[in-house]
Amino acid sequence: MAIVLQAKPRDVEKKSTIKKIRREGNVPAVVYGNGVNSRSIYFSNSEFIKVMREAGRNGVITLKVENEDYPVMVHDLQKDNLKDELLHADFYKVDMTSEVDADVNVHLVGDAAGQKEGGVVQQLLHELTVRALPAEIPDSIEVNIEELNIGDSLSVSDLKAFETYKVLNEPEDTIVSVTRPQQEEEPEDEEAGEQEPELVDGDSNEESEEE
Repeated sequence: MAIVLQAKPRDVEKKSTIKKIRREGNVPAVVYGNGVNSRSIYFSNSEFIKVMREAGRNGVITLKVENEDYPVMVHDLQKDNLKDELLHADFYKVDMTSEVDADVNVHLVGDAAGQKEGGVVQQLLHELTVRALPAEIPDSIEVNIEELNIGDSLSVSDLKAFETYKVLNEPEDTIVSVTRPQQEEEPEDEEAGEQEPELVDGDSNEESEEE
């Protein structure tokens, strides 16, 4: 079943019009790509939130604008982080029979064996770029870290081969590693460093002569 987002054309490019659209709870946007001239639109912010929850960040959405239907993916979202407000959206019309590239979140699964010994899990890649048909792009890529001990790591080359998509990152790129905990400096060393040097006989004699 297609996930549908209703939108309306936005013909006027005035700042006052955009402000009015946002004030009424809508979001200005554009749709382009795959034989479509860039078209200005707007849609309901609340409806878009529902659609994103269902489709996911890389899901294919049927964008309905008047009598036109566009199979699209979200290409870019502009947000006001302070107000937690969506300011603008870019949709890219896709060809469902042609592969596209997309960034997919990496989700670590399990607790590393090295954590029991105090090891620290460091995730170096939070996203992987994949190439696949639009309908085959995964919501996330799961990486199991349960067998990682201190000093172990997992790279892109360690991932199993996927039938529906290809990971485009370099094989040697490290996704996650387990490192040793940083050792704290011993207090004795710090105290010793703060102690004032003892006077030697020569120093004592010189002070006496100066007096």
